Amino acid sequence: MKKLIALFFVFTLFLGTTALAEDTMCDGYPKPERFVTLKIPFPEELKENDSWRTVARYQDSGQAIPLSDCYGGYVYAIVPYENKDRAIEAFVPDKIPFTDNTASDYEFYVMENLSRVGVILGNEKGEALPYANVTRAEATAMIMRFLGLSPIVNSEMLFSDVSREDWFYGNVGALYEAGIVKGDSEITFSPHRNVTREEITVMVVRALQYADLRCPFRTEENISDMDSVSDWAKDAYEYIGVNYVSDYEGENADRPYRMLYPKKAASRYDIAYILDNTLKNCQLFATDLAVEYGFDQAMPVIDGSTSTYPFTEQVYRALFVNGTTHPQYPKRHSKSHASYERLINGEVDMLFASVYPAADILALAEEKGVELELIPIAYDAMIFFTNPQNPVNGLTKEQITEIYVNNSYETWKELGGNDFTLYPYCRNNDSGSHAQMEKHFLNGKEIHPKIQAETISETMSNILTDVMAVPARDETAYGLGYSIYYYFHNMDLFYDTKENLKLLAIDGVYPTDETIADGSYPLSNNTYIVLRKETPEGHPARKMAEFMLSEAGQACVELAGYGKLH
Repeated sequence: MKKLIALFFVFTLFLGTTALAEDTMCDGYPKPERFVTLKIPFPEELKENDSWRTVARYQDSGQAIPLSDCYGGYVYAIVPYENKDRAIEAFVPDKIPFTDNTASDYEFYVMENLSRVGVILGNEKGEALPYANVTRAEATAMIMRFLGLSPIVNSEMLFSDVSREDWFYGNVGALYEAGIVKGDSEITFSPHRNVTREEITVMVVRALQYADLRCPFRTEENISDMDSVSDWAKDAYEYIGVNYVSDYEGENADRPYRMLYPKKAASRYDIAYILDNTLKNCQLFATDLAVEYGFDQAMPVIDGSTSTYPFTEQVYRALFVNGTTHPQYPKRHSKSHASYERLINGEVDMLFASVYPAADILALAEEKGVELELIPIAYDAMIFFTNPQNPVNGLTKEQITEIYVNNSYETWKELGGNDFTLYPYCRNNDSGSHAQMEKHFLNGKEIHPKIQAETISETMSNILTDVMAVPARDETAYGLGYSIYYYFHNMDLFYDTKENLKLLAIDGVYPTDETIADGSYPLSNNTYIVLRKETPEGHPARKMAEFMLSEAGQACVELAGYGKLH
């Protein structure tokens, strides 16, 4: 065992993971506090490259705390409330050298990870036995160690097949009282029956909920047998995100499909896999920045346009460890028009908006008696693009108005190019891009009805791919489209926009980071935080505006792929 390095310290409580204590039960009484988060500085005596293995332990007993992590110069530990006054210290634990370990089996890597914090233990022979099935009684022991709970040995056991002489009596009692396990019937627990994959998924999810932990949502699925999951387990599979156990099958090695086999008996590795993943992905800790601005106590409810979703992603990454598990982290933005409506109706606290509100939004705000406040936080610009083979390199603002309002040109030859058909693509009227058209080109008019009928693109990504596809559909035609500068560049990762499209100069000025920042590009504008003007000082939404203008907030702007104000 390596030398264990202790720190004597005063710990602090992070209330962000104890929101459970602030909720109320249906009878109006506060819910009991179950877990708190302790936080200590990362010890100078430990090497930085050991931080990924550093965890917390109780100073008085040396017992490792599984729900602990190291990030940003601190060691965090989520502990049962009754342990809130116990001092913790940081250390680098050793793994158990399992006697049946083979270097070729990945399963042992996961088993060893959990052995460091005492969740996975070897048998009397020192074996990990990753492929062995697990009984329901054994599963309770693993979950107890995962949560760091103590057995309840004096409880009144309801199950006739669990007696005080059984080694698992206290575990079953504690987890039953916590609502984490249930019986096969009102009077039987079936401790010696093998636990199934869907049963252990439900148990782990209840354990996470008991500790007020959440998992990042699942954005993509390639699961072939989700329908075979029992109805009582479906919510658990949704809650656990991508941390479920499955088998890969299929002939396509690049994209195999997943088989959950939910009724299959769970192996020790199956359970270890779920617990190891949730340890990594489902613990939420506030950074110093979050504490500084009060976001550990309350975050604003955020929405915005599609193009500004990277702002939300970067903000949560900067403010929290595993920020995507935060209860207020939005799965997506509602798009420009809908998000403005939600702000006006009081459904959200603020927006990240790349566009000024459209005329109908301003009319709705006036009707509702709401005044909007726009706070610039980044540079952006409206841009126009065409196919790279098109010899036309620029347009004037007057020409763009003639194209979209009056449908004045049929070919690019009339705009200085060759005799190829012009296909001008537009966006729907409730899009943020259309609001930019209103601001710069429409002058109170509408996009020509023929364009709206024949070449409308329903999404921001569609207008990119629609213009790209024009030459393949018509060899004597080029498309024209418009979007937001930084969105265009961010989408290069997915659509090779820099290779498959080219940006056009407007009034002789090409859009670049520099011409947008200095305002010489005529369609330059800002990205904003938008609030209701009545939002009081000190509100989390106003604190977010303050944060976004700070050095750390401007770093989020840059990481989101936008231009910093300073």
